[in-house]
Amino acid sequence: MTKRSFIGTRVRKGQRTESVQQSKAERKEVKDYTLEQALTLFIRAKEAENVRPRTIRDYINHIGYLADYMTEVRGLADAYLSDLDEDMIREYIKYLLTKKRRYDGVKGRKDKSVGLSETTVNIRLRTLRTMCRFWYKEGYVKNNAMENIKPVRSDEQEEVPGISDATLDTLLASYDETQFADWRDKVLCMTMLDTGLRPTEACELTIDRVDFHMLTIYVPSQVAKNRRNREVPMSKEIAKLLRELYEESIQYFGETEHIFNNAYGEPFTADSFRKRLGRRRERLGIDRLHPNMLRHTFCRDYILNGGDIFTLQKIVDHASIDTTRKYVQMDSEHIRSQHNKFSPVKRILKRRK
Repeated sequence: MTKRSFIGTRVRKGQRTESVQQSKAERKEVKDYTLEQALTLFIRAKEAENVRPRTIRDYINHIGYLADYMTEVRGLADAYLSDLDEDMIREYIKYLLTKKRRYDGVKGRKDKSVGLSETTVNIRLRTLRTMCRFWYKEGYVKNNAMENIKPVRSDEQEEVPGISDATLDTLLASYDETQFADWRDKVLCMTMLDTGLRPTEACELTIDRVDFHMLTIYVPSQVAKNRRNREVPMSKEIAKLLRELYEESIQYFGETEHIFNNAYGEPFTADSFRKRLGRRRERLGIDRLHPNMLRHTFCRDYILNGGDIFTLQKIVDHASIDTTRKYVQMDSEHIRSQHNKFSPVKRILKRRK
């Protein structure tokens, strides 16, 4: 399926001036925009608001999915804002839920089952809702096509899974510590499992942000997703591994501020880590494995080991406690283990002996 690149699309001269000069309240007849042109206007506004580049990429990808649907599924010669109405959006939602193939066009993903999850569909709708509201308020369209569209309902909240103990043991045992890349990847996995850092936060870690005396990692606002500085505690074991890896990197590449580097001495990226973890997943025959699952595993095990959810929220930088609760998901094995440990009946029977 062809994906479109919308960045760099130019708006025809006079379009923006014409739209601004007219009364937005009266909603007079406006010039029709293609989705490409409308996206360009939206992106410019978001860039002026200093929205993160990754968020901008998500905007572009999500509107690309819609444009593909309008042209390739609905057969439109081109995708225009005037074609985007409530009926079109509802049909698009139905298509995503019942006909869209998962991971279609994603290299290395063999899962081609039909129908996206309610969570994935709602993420795309949330992006579209933001765009439609912007286009309407700016006077580019006469109506907000998303005004009466509600999020897709789900009978059961989708869990954010961690990694099972057996899978985790298999993963960590598979790394050859005599090879620099494997050693680096293993230290990175262990760091995320110990701190709950996001993949980008971990990969971009520099030596000046690690306090080996206080055993903390400083995450600056420009790296943190929620734009808040924070200090994250780490164990002595991880501090030792980070120091060893950094010293080894200096031996290989000379002076560097980054702890995690690729084979050329350049900063190791979260995208490279995701790809390497994906290849290892296939080699080991693991059904599901991606970097964020290491963070999810930290959240789950932190609670299982006696930590409280409010401290966990601060450590992992969740804006809402509801998000933290969603991350603390336990499989049947962990549920049985906790029940066996805390069952009131076991305590009662022990007292009666």
